Amino acid sequence: MLFLVLSILSSFVILIIFKVTEKYDIPVIHPIIINYFIASGFGYFNAGLTPEKVAEIPLDWYWPAAFVGSLFVFTFFLIGLSTRKAGIALTTVASKMSFVFPMFFSIIIDDKDHFSSTKLILLFMAMVAVFLTVYKKRRKTIESLFIMLLPAMLFVLLGLADSIVKFSQTFYIKNETDSSAFSFLTFGFSAFWSIVLIFFQKNKLSILKPKTLISGILIGLANFGSMYFLINALNALELNNSIVIALNNTGVVLASVIAALFIFREKLSLLNRLGIGLSIATFTILMVFL
Repeated sequence: MLFLVLSILSSFVILIIFKVTEKYDIPVIHPIIINYFIASGFGYFNAGLTPEKVAEIPLDWYWPAAFVGSLFVFTFFLIGLSTRKAGIALTTVASKMSFVFPMFFSIIIDDKDHFSSTKLILLFMAMVAVFLTVYKKRRKTIESLFIMLLPAMLFVLLGLADSIVKFSQTFYIKNETDSSAFSFLTFGFSAFWSIVLIFFQKNKLSILKPKTLISGILIGLANFGSMYFLINALNALELNNSIVIALNNTGVVLASVIAALFIFREKLSLLNRLGIGLSIATFTILMVFL
């Protein structure tokens, strides 16, 4: 259970840091670039890797790591574009709802996971809770098919990335060292694409500003933790993995909304408050009865 709590905390910290970088007017892409190098490097040292050991990593690990690492960078730009074109509300709902992909994917590929009517009800509660919690009423309608497709693409791609992580955990990653090594590979591919991104930055030297470096390092450590601890939670907990994924996502949403309400003093609608209540109920049921 500790791994699950740490995974939720890591994802929560990422959101808090992004909120703080907005306050200090730090271009979000700069700490994002730094974070991938930090996350990959931390995975390298945490796994006790050497160049010789890296060469011994099974080739089967490379394709999922390359796929997920590349998607991480691409979806970052997609989130930015979707936020500007389709709005924050729809973008947030799409990204948060994507967790249904790895949950049901787990039921399909994991022999230790199974389908039940109770689980279906709880998963449905979790999805509704996430939707209500992050929902914001839109003032403008979406007129363009392209704009409508942006959140849909985000929903599919993030869900696909998480499903590939679940696939890797099921068939390849069996212990904590494996988790670190896989994180090293995944974020290493993200770091590679970040090198490409650096060349397109106008103010390249601003990446080296202390506040940018600090935020990038903190995000990188939290980013590594979110993947590392989640994979270990999937391996360690006796619960079906689909339930662990639901717990993780619901916990992140709940913690984020509570922070928004009490730390950043953001206003919540009645639907948002209903979503928080349903999140608490779902999280409690998952923790106590499953």
